[in-house]
Amino acid sequence: MDQIDRIVTLWRRARPDLVFDSTEVIGRVVRLEYFITRRVLQDLSRYELNVGEFDVLAALRRHPPYFQLSPNQLQAMVLISSGALTNRINRLESRGLVSRAQADHDRRGVIVTLTDEGFKVVEDAVKYHLAAEAELAATLTAEERQQFAALLKKMLLAIED
Repeated sequence: MDQIDRIVTLWRRARPDLVFDSTEVIGRVVRLEYFITRRVLQDLSRYELNVGEFDVLAALRRHPPYFQLSPNQLQAMVLISSGALTNRINRLESRGLVSRAQADHDRRGVIVTLTDEGFKVVEDAVKYHLAAEAELAATLTAEERQQFAALLKKMLLAIED
């Protein structure tokens, strides 16, 4: 039995009139998220990054050849408020991992660019990140990973904006 089995068993005893099938799915997804985040943070700590900062660097890295995006584009990719994004950009800029400049096409606009140092950090960090993901998913066969990914995608497509 895992922790979710124990919780559901107790709930079924306490409230036999309720159905807990969804708890078995959602509870496990939430519990996995906890362990995944813990592992990712462990790997990112060597770069003094948190998950949100890594997300910003990775979003920029995925946009060659200039590795730059507007704050609005970044915000859409990392799904956070503009204030939270500004804080992340400030921290990354103070470390020399990104730079901000006025957009050529819009005097009011800003462009965030991955610096050479930021490029080096994200290039190295992404290798550890992918290795951690592979290790976490290693208990599943390749076919099971594909099935699981498809099921999670189905759930996300139903609830994403």
